[in-house]
Amino acid sequence: MKKFIFSMQKILDLREFEQQQAEVELGKVNAQISVFQNQLKEIAQKRFRAKSESIGAHEISFFSASQNYYRLLDKKTEYCLNEIAQLELVAEKRREVVRETMRKVKVLEKLKEKKYQEWRNVMLATEEIARDDVVTSLQAYR
Repeated sequence: MKKFIFSMQKILDLREFEQQQAEVELGKVNAQISVFQNQLKEIAQKRFRAKSESIGAHEISFFSASQNYYRLLDKKTEYCLNEIAQLELVAEKRREVVRETMRKVKVLEKLKEKKYQEWRNVMLATEEIARDDVVTSLQAYR
């Protein structure tokens, strides 16, 4: 039996590579989002520590410094939220690219499976004919 060869295998390989690349790009954006989310958690922890440390303080200079520190944390929080929002837009575009590349791969995989089944049916029919010929020729010699 001859080997099955899918005529569009190179295109399928290319589409799979494109899908992998799109997934890597999406992963990079998700990693950046995660970094900013972690920074937000750190800011929240810093704010909590600063508030707990300032509970017993009665000095004006300490109060003023803590207010400046809170403003700095607010600015960092706003920056992180803006970055996350921008990265979420990029991530959505990348998700769409991943979905599109997955769709293209799926179409080619279905075509490959269909062609394989057609090839298999032809091969089975050919083998059946060959077996019938062998049985017929053996019966003719008896």
